[in-house]
Amino acid sequence: MEVENDLRRRVRPPLVLALLVVLAVTLPGCFAFVEYDADQSLGAGVRGQVGLDRLLPGSPDSGGGMAGRVGVAGGLHFFSPSDGDVLEGNVDLLLPLFRLGDGAARSYVGSGLSLARVSGPEDSSWDPGLNLLGGVQFERRAFAPFFEARGAIGGATPFSALVGVRIFSR
Repeated sequence: MEVENDLRRRVRPPLVLALLVVLAVTLPGCFAFVEYDADQSLGAGVRGQVGLDRLLPGSPDSGGGMAGRVGVAGGLHFFSPSDGDVLEGNVDLLLPLFRLGDGAARSYVGSGLSLARVSGPEDSSWDPGLNLLGGVQFERRAFAPFFEARGAIGGATPFSALVGVRIFSR
């Protein structure tokens, strides 16, 4: 029985990572990232990002207002700590703050909701949570890395740090 559980844990991460890659190439403004959390687990994920004005009814060319500045990010995070697996989905609103350096990077803050499925050897559970985050995103076309710190109330991880890169943009 122990060998069977160990085999399941080894097979599951590659399948989830393959799913994350498929999602990465289908989402507009897509980023892939690695993540390190407070439980000393290394994770990976994918995030799609789009301006709020593109999601609201009306003309996407309305420009200007607050909806033109705010971004919406939806992401999937996968961790495989020693005692089980964690798959977490996040939806966050991102507010750009100010440009850094020569304008190639911009800082941002955000907040949103998360829902994590924590699977252990014996059972699994769903844990909702609230996110608070902040980071820096480079705005180059070809290679656009980002760095982010994320805190949560509830959910699967109370604190994590992400490093990622935009892999696709429409």
